[in-house]
Amino acid sequence: MNKLVLVIYFLILITAINSCKKSKNQLLSYSNLEELDYKPEMVAPGVVSQASFEGHASINPEGDKLYFAVYTNDHLYSVIAYSSLENDRWTYPEIVSFSGKYRDGSPTLSPDGNRLYFSSNRPVVGDSSKLDDDIWYVEKTSANKWSAPIRLNDQINSDYSEFSPSVDNNGNLFFCSNRPGGLGNMDVYFAEIKNGMYQTVEILSDSINSIYHEGNVGVSPNGKQLFIMIQNKPGGFGYDDIYFSELKSNGWSKAENVGNIINTATYDFSPKVSPNGKVLYFSSRINRDYTNITTSYSFDTFKDYLNSPLNGFGNIFKIPIDSLQINK
Repeated sequence: MNKLVLVIYFLILITAINSCKKSKNQLLSYSNLEELDYKPEMVAPGVVSQASFEGHASINPEGDKLYFAVYTNDHLYSVIAYSSLENDRWTYPEIVSFSGKYRDGSPTLSPDGNRLYFSSNRPVVGDSSKLDDDIWYVEKTSANKWSAPIRLNDQINSDYSEFSPSVDNNGNLFFCSNRPGGLGNMDVYFAEIKNGMYQTVEILSDSINSIYHEGNVGVSPNGKQLFIMIQNKPGGFGYDDIYFSELKSNGWSKAENVGNIINTATYDFSPKVSPNGKVLYFSSRINRDYTNITTSYSFDTFKDYLNSPLNGFGNIFKIPIDSLQINK
């Protein structure tokens, strides 16, 4: 009888411990992720937006494939991943077929979803990685398959870094580069496409570029709106802020800060416009919930926090463009 009581007690104790562990992990690792009610909205917390550094999200026209980059915290290496929307839930990410060996980043889909542009240090000839990044693209061959990567020619790429490509409905290309002749250490450039060929690359005017660091760019599908990440510009909210410009009859309007509904005291970057032109995807290092605790951290609970999407690394967010204080 005593043995039976001990066995039952032991089983109850094990069940209780496992239950506590499960509750602890749910509470601390993904605490209230489904209930995050601030704007902008974090994209798929715990699935797409994880503890790692995610950025440069680009969604397909159907809204069921999201491509993004995952970076080491020092940004020396990155891969391109994707997630699929199935039964109203985003699937666990996978690395795309053409990535995973070289430093691949800043993916962006063409508005029709048939081409994916990205930056990479992969070799042009031989097997050795380049020191700088070039712009490449892949063509869709089937629902989940892509062609071998194709490097844009030397009209676009140089001996310096080309980064953060973005294209409009016509295929006109915007990108960032640190090539000589710019206004700062990285600027926004433009190449019009005619008869399938890119024309002479032009640096955008000082309405967009400055002595500061214009490091990311996203163009709207109609080619009339630009969102630009500018680094450490006076008058901003943080280190990296997102700015907005509109194409007028006399050129691009002066880039203006989109405001603190997006920009924070830290890094806000990689703006990309959805294919319908209605949603802005971007990334942020802000952690809006790190002090939202009822008791002091223990070592284990703090480690759980560091392994959650709310750890202050880059996560992916989205917000309706018409909710921003632009053109108003």
